[in-house]
Amino acid sequence: MTAPAVDRTAAATGPVRMKGQQFLSDLIRRSGSKAVFFVPTFLYPTLVELAEDPIKRVLCHSEKAAAYMADGYAQATNSPTIVITQGGPGAANLFAGLADAWQSHTPILAITPILPGSRYHGNSYQEVYTDFRSVTKYDAEVRTIDRMPEFFAKAYRHMTTGAPQPVHLYLEGALESMEWDFDFSYLDERYFSYPAFRPRAEDDGVQEAVRRLRAAERPVIVAGRGAIVSGAWNEVTQLAEALQIPVTTSLGGKGSIDERHPLALGVSGSYRRPSTDSAIHDADLVLYIGGHQGGATTMMKSMPQTSVDLIHVDINPVQPGFNYPGVLPLVGDARTVVGQMVEAAGQPEPGLHADWVARTQADLAAWREKENAHINDDATPIRPERLCAELVKACPDDALFVADTGYAAAWTGAFMDLPAGKNYIGCEGSLSWAFPAAIGAKAGAPERVVVAFTGDGGFWYHLGELETAVRNGINVITVVNNNHALVFDTHLLQAFWSASHDVDMLSEFRDVDFAAFARGVGAFGVRVTDPKDIGKAVQDAIASGLPAVIDVVVDHAAVAPVAFMAGQGSRGGMLGAPEKMK
Repeated sequence: MTAPAVDRTAAATGPVRMKGQQFLSDLIRRSGSKAVFFVPTFLYPTLVELAEDPIKRVLCHSEKAAAYMADGYAQATNSPTIVITQGGPGAANLFAGLADAWQSHTPILAITPILPGSRYHGNSYQEVYTDFRSVTKYDAEVRTIDRMPEFFAKAYRHMTTGAPQPVHLYLEGALESMEWDFDFSYLDERYFSYPAFRPRAEDDGVQEAVRRLRAAERPVIVAGRGAIVSGAWNEVTQLAEALQIPVTTSLGGKGSIDERHPLALGVSGSYRRPSTDSAIHDADLVLYIGGHQGGATTMMKSMPQTSVDLIHVDINPVQPGFNYPGVLPLVGDARTVVGQMVEAAGQPEPGLHADWVARTQADLAAWREKENAHINDDATPIRPERLCAELVKACPDDALFVADTGYAAAWTGAFMDLPAGKNYIGCEGSLSWAFPAAIGAKAGAPERVVVAFTGDGGFWYHLGELETAVRNGINVITVVNNNHALVFDTHLLQAFWSASHDVDMLSEFRDVDFAAFARGVGAFGVRVTDPKDIGKAVQDAIASGLPAVIDVVVDHAAVAPVAFMAGQGSRGGMLGAPEKMK
């Protein structure tokens, strides 16, 4: 039975007596969360307390997928949610699921049980300990009921201030059934969404940055995931227009400017359009907004050169200059700081950097012209470039695309021209992330069309979660880029070893019809073999009112424009040739 209702008014104004399970369920309600993701058997009393609430209690098939769902939810809503798993091996699986959120700076509250002191080091069942500190911003043990509000409040504060990241609490399960006078004054609603605060940069630094940008001959803006987290796309666009500066983005920063804007160049880095990388190579000043200047963005610090003038906007004061020397740091919230720069820039200056803008746009136009044959290709099996273009045309403007790593990231990053805004969420590197993350995103944004883009290699990992989506009525659309292989690996193997070697067996799968599987678990499923049918398949999937799988048979030989696959296969060379990889 559900415990007696708690007087919420009393809880809002001072201590109120209730059980631990009532405190936890009330915390979830106050946070505004629309969904909680879990794998049994922990905190059942709390989940039962939520029985009369509209909050989805999403039972998942694996702890790793549950973490990915919470990750997608948080990124789609700009508010953290909770993932609950049992301890022991379950906690170890959860650890793996938090790694991507750690790298992408996504706030998730993970809760697992801790053994009571009486059973500690007593050969208890599943007595396996996982150290979450390397994938969390805050990690603590909650062993007494009187400190529960304090620890949960600290967890939310860590998650949503500064650079957001996951947190973890070990919670002694017996606290759920205990009663206490809980003090809700610890819980401040400002910390239930992020960024909780938007600090400004120092005015002198802002003025100096604008002066340098105006004086530079070949400036470039690189907008990272922080620009999206902060919701800075309007400010990024305004700054680019005011100073006439070309804009590239990292994969996580996709959406920082409308990719059809005359100053937009597209995604740079490992998963990029080659023309964007040439702009960064040739720039004499690079402004980074909310990015890490990490290996994927800078191609292992090969672009820009260390001699190039750099400006870095970041809410974390550690990041500017972390990977490059001599950086002008602008520490603060991306939307706020870029807004300051727009104000300092004043009225737009027509013709500023005109030659440089024309040159970068000419490079982009040349790349588009070269790729048009693939984008408009009617061939079968289907070219992934054509698939990406058709998906954008078939989906509404506010659709949210959730992309896996590897080739899925490269195809969608380069060949989906999307409007400004939060309309694309990219994986940081965990193959299989996109499908569960898209389930979480759809749970958080049920009014939007949410499309997962993954390969068959990624989809196989968490195929069982399709049943989770069906059972919970989470109508996500999953597009499977099906080449019956880990084809990124296939192409790498073919490039490094002679075709005479039997390397395909190391990365190839059987050809499986995922649409048939989808129909078998109660989802909508359709297999597409002709590019002319992609648009109708998407429209039918949306109209079905069900979770949907669109299994697209794509060209196994199609090589994505990944930087270290340059010159290979359909990007300009012969796979299997002994030429040196670029």
